Amino acid sequence: MQTENAWALYHYQQHMKEAKGLDAKTIDARLRHVRHFEAALQGRLFRNLTRNDISRYKSGLIEPDCAKAQNSDKKAAATVVQMCRNLKYFLNWLLNQKSYRSMDRTLPDYCEPPRRQVALARAKREKHVPTIGEILTLLSSMPTMTTCQRRDRAVVAFLVLTGVRDGALVSLRLKHIDLEERRVFQDANEVNTKASKTIPVFWFPVDEAFQKIVIDWVLERRAVAVSEEEPLFPRSPSALPGHTPEDWFWTTAAPVRKILKTATKRAGMSYFVPHSIRSTLARQFDQISRTWEERKALSQNLGHEHIRTTEEHYGKLDLERQRELIEGLHNRPDMSDFEMLSQRFTNANAERREMALKVLELK
Repeated sequence: MQTENAWALYHYQQHMKEAKGLDAKTIDARLRHVRHFEAALQGRLFRNLTRNDISRYKSGLIEPDCAKAQNSDKKAAATVVQMCRNLKYFLNWLLNQKSYRSMDRTLPDYCEPPRRQVALARAKREKHVPTIGEILTLLSSMPTMTTCQRRDRAVVAFLVLTGVRDGALVSLRLKHIDLEERRVFQDANEVNTKASKTIPVFWFPVDEAFQKIVIDWVLERRAVAVSEEEPLFPRSPSALPGHTPEDWFWTTAAPVRKILKTATKRAGMSYFVPHSIRSTLARQFDQISRTWEERKALSQNLGHEHIRTTEEHYGKLDLERQRELIEGLHNRPDMSDFEMLSQRFTNANAERREMALKVLELK
């Protein structure tokens, strides 16, 4: 790497950290992509960039054989889109630096990813979302002879009971669990929550078997714990006794995925990622909630500020349920006017229900 380019990347790194306040993970990803672009320039300086350089680079990401200067495999569409956008962020910053203001000001525009790649990146693949019954079957197949086995079983039950993300789960401490209130307090100062939000959640209204497994595990942990600062799910049985060092915590969520892979394989079931359990819960909302306010509470319990987030990203019906509902519509009798009004009133949010009541009072 040219010294001049290296200095530019150093100052860009400082800008992202100090001026933008980005986290280390985001900074590393952006720098990695810019360095990938810089390597494709084969020693040329950033100040000598042309539109053709960017066009060739983008072509090389999509069809590596078309760019002999690049020794890389074809990238996934989502990766191509992110690399192009990270390059654009960098060039927008670079063109505002004193030594680079004479460069072509339209260069960032040429970093836009091809529309086909954007469309492919947005296309969602069908993921397996287990039912509550399937997860209960899975739990019943998991052994409980050792501490590790009971911990692994409790991890799966906890994901269903609370809907927490796997990244948050591995950083939870015993003090964050309130059995009496049936609450988990995800303190952003200590728990790895999304967007560093503090999220208090209450146990979802699921089968009592999930509650029993979690309660038994929490009581078992507290029986041997020296402090409430200890991890709810320690990384190994040897971490149970004694003073709590920080390295007793899992450092990533990978062990949670491994627990599910091992358990589903043993049970002869389809594997599902931890995050899909949040979709499992979201699909229960229409069945267990009777009012808009109840759906709002359930959505908020997933850490969502808006119900729309839950419905768009987690509430999608699987194909079999979609087929069942459509088939059921063919022979369903029409609702009476009263039934239709009653249903609309029940499904309305609090503000609209209040307006409707005021209208009825006027009449």
